[in-house]
Amino acid sequence: MNEPVQVVTIGAATTAFTAVCETCLGIDRAVGLSASKFAGRLDIDLAEGVFLCRRGHHVSVLRAAAATAASESAAA
Repeated sequence: MNEPVQVVTIGAATTAFTAVCETCLGIDRAVGLSASKFAGRLDIDLAEGVFLCRRGHHVSVLRAAAATAASESAAA
């Protein structure tokens, strides 16, 4: 079963973040829970990373500068 790609963009100087797993959010709404938030850390020298939420869903995290560069190269 393929799950949708989730992408979170963080600031250029951000290292720690809290995000919401959209897949978990749908599950939580259906059963009345609220465990869809997770926290992570992306070292400043990394432009992107893949994290797992508490339930194991993949969430891609992009640093803002990397996201801008990726969209510029795609437009060229």
